[in-house]
Amino acid sequence: MVRLSQSAIFAALISVALLGLSFSCAFAAEATANRQYTGPNHMFTVSIPSSQNFAGVPYTITALDTKGDKQYDKAMFHVDDFGEYLVAGVRAMPSPAVSEMDQDEPRTVLRNLSEATLMGWRTDLAALPDVARESFLDTKYGEAIVRVYRVKKGSILTRAQGRRPTGDDVFDTNIASVVARQGPIVVFVLAQDDASPDEESAVVRKATELFHELRVSANH
Repeated sequence: MVRLSQSAIFAALISVALLGLSFSCAFAAEATANRQYTGPNHMFTVSIPSSQNFAGVPYTITALDTKGDKQYDKAMFHVDDFGEYLVAGVRAMPSPAVSEMDQDEPRTVLRNLSEATLMGWRTDLAALPDVARESFLDTKYGEAIVRVYRVKKGSILTRAQGRRPTGDDVFDTNIASVVARQGPIVVFVLAQDDASPDEESAVVRKATELFHELRVSANH
């Protein structure tokens, strides 16, 4: 009969505990992803996405302030400790704004809406970031603009460890934007991932996947 040392037994117990933790995190992430989220003004519904961090920490959902506008719904899915952010929104534009947009070239309208939705979320930015990438995509809500903004010192995470962060601890990052307009309805998604601040394709994939999942209420 082989006797295990106390250290070996302890190591085995730790391994089992970690294995159980990984299973529980995976289960929590899967359960979260299978749930539906409806905006506070009931303008859209979306399947809650799965977070991408290595620890399997699921998204927290925060309804964002729309200043009492019942024709506007916006929510953020976020894992703050890993710098993962997704914002989904639907806006029913008033008739004067729709008439004005109808007079402009459609892609110019989409560019303007992309900029407006970005700055409406990241109100801390002093100026509109540079556009690193732009394309267009056919969606169920009509043609959508897909943009990647390169935001100088735009990270929400900081590099500081063990001390109070300063302005020098933020870093450059990418924010992807997907926006479509169907008549008076504007549908948009924004994605930022400070854990992979230089990977354009990663934030584009997250934004487009959530955009395709978003369903506008039949009342709108």
